[in-house]
Amino acid sequence: MSSNEEILKWRFDISTFRLIGRELITDRITALFELVKNSYDANAKRVNVIFKNITPISIMDRNGNIIAAPNPDCRIIIQDNGYGMSFEDIRDKWMVIGTASKRKKPYSPEPYNRRCVGEKGIGRFAVDKLGDKVNIITKKEGENQWLNVEVDWRKYIKEEDSDEIKLFTDVENKFKYEIGEINASGTTLNISNIRDIWTKQDILRFSKEAGKIVSPYIRLNPEFNIFVTAEEVGIVEELAKPEKVDFATLECSILFDKVNNKQQSLYFNSKKKVIDIKETPLKSFGGITFKLYYFDESARKSYNRVYRSENNKIDGVKIYRDGIITTPFAEAEADQNKKRDILGIDKRLWQDLFNKVSTREIIGIVDISKKENPSIIDSTNRQDFIDNQEYRDLKEFIIEQLVAIEQFKIFKRELRKANVKSEFERAKQETDLFTESLELLIKENPSLEPVLKTAVEQAKKTSTSVKKAEKVYQEAEKEFIRKENIYLSLMSLQQYAANLAHAVRTSLSKVKGGAEFFYKRYPNPSLDEYFRKYSQRIYSEMKTLNKVIDFMLSYAKSDLEFEDLEMNKLLEEIFMSNEVTFDTEGILPIIEIRDKFVIHCNKQFFVDILQNLIANSVKALKQNSNKIIKCSTYIEADRFIIFFSDNGSGIPIDKRDKVMELYYTTTADEGGAGLGLYIVKTRIESLKGSISIIDSEFDNAGTTFKIEFPLRKEQKI
Repeated sequence: MSSNEEILKWRFDISTFRLIGRELITDRITALFELVKNSYDANAKRVNVIFKNITPISIMDRNGNIIAAPNPDCRIIIQDNGYGMSFEDIRDKWMVIGTASKRKKPYSPEPYNRRCVGEKGIGRFAVDKLGDKVNIITKKEGENQWLNVEVDWRKYIKEEDSDEIKLFTDVENKFKYEIGEINASGTTLNISNIRDIWTKQDILRFSKEAGKIVSPYIRLNPEFNIFVTAEEVGIVEELAKPEKVDFATLECSILFDKVNNKQQSLYFNSKKKVIDIKETPLKSFGGITFKLYYFDESARKSYNRVYRSENNKIDGVKIYRDGIITTPFAEAEADQNKKRDILGIDKRLWQDLFNKVSTREIIGIVDISKKENPSIIDSTNRQDFIDNQEYRDLKEFIIEQLVAIEQFKIFKRELRKANVKSEFERAKQETDLFTESLELLIKENPSLEPVLKTAVEQAKKTSTSVKKAEKVYQEAEKEFIRKENIYLSLMSLQQYAANLAHAVRTSLSKVKGGAEFFYKRYPNPSLDEYFRKYSQRIYSEMKTLNKVIDFMLSYAKSDLEFEDLEMNKLLEEIFMSNEVTFDTEGILPIIEIRDKFVIHCNKQFFVDILQNLIANSVKALKQNSNKIIKCSTYIEADRFIIFFSDNGSGIPIDKRDKVMELYYTTTADEGGAGLGLYIVKTRIESLKGSISIIDSEFDNAGTTFKIEFPLRKEQKI
């Protein structure tokens, strides 16, 4: 080193502990989890989590209002029988931020050999989230003294408030030794000056979540049990138990084969009408196992009736690494608005209220491992995973498994509808037959009329009631279908409206510019030529906007009747309604209608089909400079054929089978929700047609959809 060079060292002040304590770990249930996980890493067989003096007190705030506050004598005690810590462990590991000890030795000592789950070295700062002070009482087996270390976070706050710059490492912590049995070992964290009020519901919530810390499908030997106690509210050594899966309507399980580079995946077998398994290449995130339980409405009622008192709820998918839960820890929330939905399961509910699967219908266990899934990494605050491509691919894969359940759910609903219809028919036939039999019996034996007259009258009333019930059911079903179709049409309109809003602003800006020109300069004979040009532009823009608004208002119509439609006029109307968007986005629309003809269908369904395809193409063309959307139609034998193409980003061959599945999207970054092409497919199928993705007509660019509808000869014109 030359003589003019100097040395700089990293330093951090005492505010750091707040950053990695109460501010980074924002959820107190997560904080407790971090401390319990440390007991797991320490080879504990039993952990006691004890709450004392939780009854709040009343105090007066600075405004003179009486408010509730934590009891100053409240304590949370976390006590385990693990291998404990020595003085050197406390000094060189527990008191060191971000220690690498567990990264260097990722497994706990024999004979337990547990995979350590606390590797970042900051979990101990979860204590600060819970209370101002902690006493660490610990001892290793074979030692005759317990080490008692006192950490008072208030000293750090006091030092922080002083004018003198003080380093975190300058604050001193007291310790002492106490006599203990030589064979005993373990660690107790006695946390006091508790920051928050803990209610019975809070503690039961922790107990429920703590039961998930170990995967229910991993057999630990010896076991790892957590007992929760809060005597004031009647909780005495309650064993935290995993979620029950009794009453599940459907149970599915997938595995992976690393040797053959295969990952199992669920799909709905439409021929067999069952959930089946297919094999795909291993994904970017590595192999996983996944157990999934689905509860239909009847199963949920049975589950909730039996387990209501145990505070067990059906609440979605959890991810475990090497048998221990990763994140999120605290999903169960009475207030659904506070619930974290990191996998995006409930975020999809707005997309389809009729066929979705929510976290309240499934229990899922995803098992990953440090070895097989190294790129799935906990975020530091333990609220999510680090956002990388592998994690995004994992979330997408989990949703794909749910799509199979959703398709099964749709099938079961349709089956129930068919069964109800069949039951009504059978009931009508049986009551009519019974009435006819009684009347025939009376006719053949008039002497029986006084005896059977009442029975005949009742049978006729029953027959009338069955027919009325069937009519009510049919009307209810028709109303449901009407609302479902309105909903799907509104969803079809959503992206169109979003594009339109931007385009309308551009168009109105032109109108405003012309109007301002008139306002400021009219009359002026020398500018008459400009006045004519601006008036023509305003007229043209307003005419286009009027057509667009008329088109949007058509979505308010709920008529589901089929009608004869001239396809050339309808296609031109739909493309015209998107003229503002095409102009704004710089898209060249092309319509090629080889044959003029009439098709008998529901107009709104057909509008939904084309509108979703256009919206999909607009997103796919975002990055293009030369943008084309093309629609070609012609008649072939008894089929009406549509080719719909764009020269956008295209759909990879391996994705073609998936893009029309519910919630699957290749344009998530452009706002795709995975519903548009699903609506297209369902609308086409409802019109007895079919859709497929073929090689693009624009060579290697873009996407081409081929749509076919049955066509009667008399529909040609």
